[in-house]
Amino acid sequence: MIKKNILFTLALIMGFTVTGCTAPGAKFTALQNVGKSNSEVIIYRKKALFAIAQSMPVLIDGNKSGELYNASFLQLTVTPGDHSITVTTGMFGKPAEAAVKLAAGERKFMQFDFPTGVMANPYFIGITLTERSETDALADLKELSSANPLVTSK
Repeated sequence: MIKKNILFTLALIMGFTVTGCTAPGAKFTALQNVGKSNSEVIIYRKKALFAIAQSMPVLIDGNKSGELYNASFLQLTVTPGDHSITVTTGMFGKPAEAAVKLAAGERKFMQFDFPTGVMANPYFIGITLTERSETDALADLKELSSANPLVTSK
């Protein structure tokens, strides 16, 4: 009886842990047109067992803009120009960083990736934030859910 209670409690905790870090939004369906006076960046993280319950904060130009969850994407409207994108992994890991230049009406796709399997590590050594082509990104996005961006007042 005690073993059943312990197993039930562990299963319950694991369930809360995993469901607590899933993307809050809907599955990806299609892209909309980017406004002529804006630009858009879509940052995504594919599904992986390693760090399944860990969300990764995303910063645009040093400002927190949202979080990436396992199997999620973050779609952000930004002003045209140069931007720095940072995805942080926690207090022990080095952040993944990339610089992008966006023209008005332009959209770029950035994939956040990290080693899994035998190369997985708690320090996230080997992480990358890499620009992807629209074709490659759309194939990946079909499996992902939206991570809602932070709403900031201006």
